[in-house]
Amino acid sequence: MVELYIVRHGETDTNYEGRINGMSTDKPLNAKGIQQVEELEKHIDINKFDEVYSSPMKRAMQTAEILNQGIHEIKQDKRLYEADYGSWDGLKEADLHDKYPDAFDENRYLLPAYTKYAKDGEEYADVYKRVEAFMDDMAKKGNKKIMVVCHGFVSRSFLKVVTGAQNISNIIQPDNAGVSKYTISNSGIKYLNYYGRVNSLD
Repeated sequence: MVELYIVRHGETDTNYEGRINGMSTDKPLNAKGIQQVEELEKHIDINKFDEVYSSPMKRAMQTAEILNQGIHEIKQDKRLYEADYGSWDGLKEADLHDKYPDAFDENRYLLPAYTKYAKDGEEYADVYKRVEAFMDDMAKKGNKKIMVVCHGFVSRSFLKVVTGAQNISNIIQPDNAGVSKYTISNSGIKYLNYYGRVNSLD
């Protein structure tokens, strides 16, 4: 059985400022983000993990490096990139919500239809496909415990892929440095163990 621990990166300035934080906003962690990840690291025995994967983006790699403590090779995988919000990347969510209210759900998360307005925005279905492909590759690992550091929407996408949820709006984004655990059985069935837990991997 494969154990996957999906970690959302720590806070960035774009998170703090309420901006769309996608593939083009390649910012490092801010001071609070570093503190969040350092606190999470206290609850992790990295030596019990077999592999560490990360999105290549700065905020994810910095999170992975803090958690990894130089123990494992951090394997970058482009399938873990945050969604590419195109021309909306880096813009303030509040400004966009006022102008395009039909592109947001009641929790102010972007709906799949945001691509009607954002030039070159990535279709959500394409994010789900790359997340599922990544999970299918991890399923072939055998009995391994694997840490995966990625992003908010990608974390939501893992849950959608595993549960088959029809509406992404039913899935709340985990907090920064929040951890979700999935297991993949030897027969290939994917299970949710917990979602968005803070400061604990038990």
